Amino acid sequence: MSQKQFVSPTILLVEPDSEVRPLLLHNLQSWGYRVVVALDEADAVQRTRDGREPFDLILLNQVGQSVDKFAGFGRYICQRAKLPSSTPVVVMAEQYGADLEGKTIQVGRHEYVTYLEDGQQLMDLLYQLCPA
Repeated sequence: MSQKQFVSPTILLVEPDSEVRPLLLHNLQSWGYRVVVALDEADAVQRTRDGREPFDLILLNQVGQSVDKFAGFGRYICQRAKLPSSTPVVVMAEQYGADLEGKTIQVGRHEYVTYLEDGQQLMDLLYQLCPA
């Protein structure tokens, strides 16, 4: 009788901030995810070349550009990596008002923008979209 071996879901994390990156990486790994880190858009594109890595979710930290631009970039990564169109793309918004804090908004078929209040909110969203 053969048993299937559980493989942790893989997240492509695009995080340019060198102070935030190790903390976020630690949290994602402790939540049961395998994580591939990209420092910026160019690095993410390089890591997705020819679909060699099967990502289950794309997680981007919005820095300096609109959330729409980041959601579109997440879709571009999915296409480059030859991922299913159902692969979730999550953009963590950088700046937002108190009225958005703690909310997650679906902005496309499989694209989400989250306005984080705390790490628990991110963990809950990731477990919902990509159970570990």
